[in-house]
Amino acid sequence: MRSAVCATFLALLCSIASPGVYARLTISGPDHPVIEVEDATMECFSDSDSDMANYTFEQYCKLTRTWIRLENNTFDENCFFFFSINRSGGRLVLRVHDMDSWIKGPYRCVRTDSRSGEEEVSAELTLNVIYLYDLFFPSISSQYREEADILWVESGSTVEVKCESRRASQPPMFEWSQEFSDWILPSDTLVLKHVGEESEGTYICQARHPALWSLVKTRSFQLRVKPRSPEAVQRLNFNTSNVLYVMSFVAIPAVMLLILVLTLFSILIRYRRKQMRKPQISLVDGDMRAPIYKGSLQFVHSTTSDRQPLVM
Repeated sequence: MRSAVCATFLALLCSIASPGVYARLTISGPDHPVIEVEDATMECFSDSDSDMANYTFEQYCKLTRTWIRLENNTFDENCFFFFSINRSGGRLVLRVHDMDSWIKGPYRCVRTDSRSGEEEVSAELTLNVIYLYDLFFPSISSQYREEADILWVESGSTVEVKCESRRASQPPMFEWSQEFSDWILPSDTLVLKHVGEESEGTYICQARHPALWSLVKTRSFQLRVKPRSPEAVQRLNFNTSNVLYVMSFVAIPAVMLLILVLTLFSILIRYRRKQMRKPQISLVDGDMRAPIYKGSLQFVHSTTSDRQPLVM
């Protein structure tokens, strides 16, 4: 009797301590990111029912911000899904065909009570998808062309081609290379200056997904160089003549004026130096430098006899 009471009491405690719907209803699926175009499988489990007839899957639609109940080939006006749901042997299995970025998680399992209409839901399972879409060149091609593009340019011009992916789960790593050449340019933009006949060839853009190195997309284009058109040559000659015109009427007079200024400055410096070299007369000894005039009592010292008067 006591053992039966204890068992009943323990069962009651377990039911009270139970975490609720999440312990009774669970969903399992891939625990790693799924590569695009691959299939993904999820399964719904319940520890209370062996018959999964009242259970189904739901996926959250980000556009409408609502949960969409999934059935085979489910279609919603805002979100489109392609699934296959299998109920056999007491199992409920959901298979997502050709996984795409539009149909990544979150997902959940839902049980609906046929009598009360109440629902039990599981914890959410989010499927992460690794994807890298095809490449294209916005300046010379359409996004959806598969064949190689051809770019014609004039000799001596500059070529700039940017490589992009329509969509990617993470920004890819780009690099450019040329067919039958060993040079590599780690960039999404190819720039070639002053192209000539030696620049012709096939240029290849390669993009790698940073999270999955084996996920690679490539696209190429052919560069063809043609001679300059007569109009381009005429424009070049016209620009050259304009430069010569400006040089003859502006640059040359300016140079001549600069030479004249430098010459005058040099003459001025030489003149100042010559003035500084002349002897300077001291005015300290005033008596010996006094003027001599008629009737003056001062005299001039002399070592020779001079009978000629200085002042008449």
